[in-house]
Amino acid sequence: MLIPILCAAALLSASRDQTPGSVHLEAEDGELVGTSVSTAGAGFSGKGFVTGFVSSTAKVILRFSAKPGIYEAKIRYSSPSGPKGFGVRVNGHSSSGMFPKTGDRFEVISAGKVELSGQNELEIERGWGYFNVDSVDFVPSVVNHQMKPLPGRLADLKANDSAKSLYGRLSQSYGHRTLSGQYDAGENYGIAVATGKTPAIYGGDFMDYSPSRLKHGTHPEGTTEAVIKQAKAGQAITMSWHWNAPTDLLDKLITDAKGNHVDLRWYKGFYTDATTFDLAKALDDPKSERYSMLLSDMDAIAVQLKKFQDAGVPVLWRPLHEAEGGWFWWGAKGPKPFIKLWRIMFDRFTRIHRLHNLIWVFTVGDNPDWYPGDEFVDVLGIDAYPSDHSDALNRNWESLKAQFDGRKLLAISEFGGVPDIPRMRRFGAEWAYFVSWTGQIKPPGTSTQDLRRIYSDTGVQNR
Repeated sequence: MLIPILCAAALLSASRDQTPGSVHLEAEDGELVGTSVSTAGAGFSGKGFVTGFVSSTAKVILRFSAKPGIYEAKIRYSSPSGPKGFGVRVNGHSSSGMFPKTGDRFEVISAGKVELSGQNELEIERGWGYFNVDSVDFVPSVVNHQMKPLPGRLADLKANDSAKSLYGRLSQSYGHRTLSGQYDAGENYGIAVATGKTPAIYGGDFMDYSPSRLKHGTHPEGTTEAVIKQAKAGQAITMSWHWNAPTDLLDKLITDAKGNHVDLRWYKGFYTDATTFDLAKALDDPKSERYSMLLSDMDAIAVQLKKFQDAGVPVLWRPLHEAEGGWFWWGAKGPKPFIKLWRIMFDRFTRIHRLHNLIWVFTVGDNPDWYPGDEFVDVLGIDAYPSDHSDALNRNWESLKAQFDGRKLLAISEFGGVPDIPRMRRFGAEWAYFVSWTGQIKPPGTSTQDLRRIYSDTGVQNR
C-alpha cells in the first residue's frame, strides 16, 4: 500500500510572515510536554526556542484563535544533526513532514495547508526528534479549485465506446464531484446497508488467475463473472492484479535474523521477498523461458479482460501497482524494467489482444523516473493509508496537480478507510474518484457516522 511521503516544501527565508490575517506563535509560549525552552546560541525570535524533542511523548502544544479558513503552516526550526521527521496535529488532524538539516541556523519550512476554526490547538510532535522549534506562522491560503481541460482521448487510440463513455463521465465530474468506490463484495454491500448508498465504483482483483497460483490449486472460477454482474447492476469497475511471480517462488516458512517466523509460501508470491524471479534479467532476454512466462501470464489475464469487453464493460485497469515501493517483484529491480514491463503489457493488450475497453491507471509515488509516459497512462492514482483517515492529502494533491493538471485525471486508487472527501474539497483537492481497500471500513478508523456523512455529501457521486 503505497503512501507517497512528500517531504515539506522548500525552505522559506522570512522569520515572521507579515501577510494580513496571519497568526504568529512563539513556540516557547506553548505548553511543554517533555520539552524545554532554551536561549543557547543566536538567531531565535521571542524569548527562546523549544528543544528536547527526545522522548516518544515529547511535544509542544499551542492554543490560539484565528478566523476560520484554510492556512499554510510555516514552522521556524533548526535541525543541527541532519534531516529529521516531525509530526503536526492541528485540531485533531495529523500530518507529517521532514525538517532538512540546518546546522545551527534557524530556517522556515512549509508544513502544508491546515484548516483553522475560531479556537485552535496545534501540537508539534517528536517524530524522529532531535530538532528545535522557534515559532509558527499560519498564513491565509487561497484555495484554487480551477482545473485545466483534460485531453479528449485515451492512451489507447482505438479505445471503444464503453471506455470513452466512462472516461467522459469521469472527466465531466472531475473538479465538481468525486466518485465513490470500494473493493470487496461484502464491504460493498455493507456500505449500502450502512448508508443507503452504493459506491459508484466496484473493485476486484485477478490475483487467483495468476498461472503460478492456479498450479497450486486456486479456484477463481466465477470471479470475473461476479464482477461483471456488479457492472450490470450499475457500478463502474476497477481491476487490480496481485500478480504471483510466474516462477521461482520460495514457497516456504523462514525464520529471520530476529527470530521471527516469516510466511513466504506460494500464495505470497507477488511479494519481492517471496520469490527470486528477476524481472530485469527476464526482460533482457526475449528468447528466455522466463520472458515467455511473463507473456503467457499476461495472456491469461487478457482472457478475463476479454470477458469484460464482450459484455460491454469498461475497466479502470490498475496493473503493476505500487512498483516504486519495491515490495512487489515488478518493482524490485528499479524503474527501467518496470516501465519496460508496463509498455509491453500495454502493447500486448491493445495490439495483440485488441482489448480496447481499458482505462490505464498508474499508481504514482514520489519519483518521476517510474512514470511510464503520457502515451501509456490515462489516470494517476495514489495509494494512501494515513493514520488519520481525515487527512486531506492536500500536499499529495498539490504536487500531482502541479505536474499533471490538464494532462491526466488524478484519483485515489486505494485508501485505507473512507477518505474525507468534503474536507479534501475544502482544501481544493478534487480527486476524480476514490476506492477504499478491503478490510479497512471499520471503527475506529471509519465510523458508521463518517460513512453516512461522506457518502451523503453533495460532492460525492455514488452509483
